[in-house]
Amino acid sequence: MAGNDARGRTPLSLVGQDPDLLFYTRQATGPGGPVLVLGSANGRVVWTLAQAGLSVLGVDPSERMVQAAEEVRGAESVEVSGRVRLLHADLRSLRLAERFRVVLAPHHALGLMATLEDLEALLATVRHHLEPDGLFVYDVLNPHEEPSAPGHEDDEPGAAVTPRRPVFTFHLRERKRPGAPSGIHRLKFKPFSSEELEAAMKSSGLTPRERYGSFEGKPFDPADAHHIGVVDG
Repeated sequence: MAGNDARGRTPLSLVGQDPDLLFYTRQATGPGGPVLVLGSANGRVVWTLAQAGLSVLGVDPSERMVQAAEEVRGAESVEVSGRVRLLHADLRSLRLAERFRVVLAPHHALGLMATLEDLEALLATVRHHLEPDGLFVYDVLNPHEEPSAPGHEDDEPGAAVTPRRPVFTFHLRERKRPGAPSGIHRLKFKPFSSEELEAAMKSSGLTPRERYGSFEGKPFDPADAHHIGVVDG
């Protein structure tokens, strides 16, 4: 297994990896597998974890993203490929009989929920699939408040909150096929503050443990572009 060694050094197999891949690999190899990745997109995180020796199930609401992740399989060894399963499903309603030591929500998956109710539904999915004392790790873009015009009061809390950078919205552009069930890709983007996220997690029975402002482990600051969280199940 490719976690850090006794001195905290990064294995050579991970040197040069993107910061998010290094971060998620380090988080997951501590508890060990199996790992559930909610919002697996094109499989970057899933295949990296499999290469590190972990058994991984990647779930994504976009059929095209699942297909893109499957295309990587042919380039991997039989051993690595055998550790990966990929599933097309709505993250809000996913309910499997399996439980996982680690659940990840990379690629701003939490931030693609349209409402607090949708966010709570996704967190219920997390809670359902975590083993006792399991670990939940996520990253989202951190919104910031724009000043309101003089004399203007927002009708809704958070209405002036906008993301710091363009959000990857592949899922939101995907069209629903006639007769196909409704999917998460039909939702509109709504950013959540770190306070909203943590409150929703606590109400879902999850316990926020650590917050970072970068994948390199910088302590979180409200001005940071990213909010990265480590949560106990």
